[in-house]
Amino acid sequence: MLCARCGKTIYKYRTCNYCKRKICESCVKSSRKMSKTMKLVICKDCWSKMPSRKIFKSARKES
Repeated sequence: MLCARCGKTIYKYRTCNYCKRKICESCVKSSRKMSKTMKLVICKDCWSKMPSRKIFKSARKES
């Protein structure tokens, strides 16, 4: 499988919650654990877009 952002061959991928691309570990800018089963991931491209970064930073932890 290839990374949708950089094109490297990957064996383990993560999906960006904002652009829905399958990305490698080096293309992940940040991630947050929202609950035991949910994790938010943002890629470096979405981090540079201010609206998606604001949504990521304002996401609240579920209790």
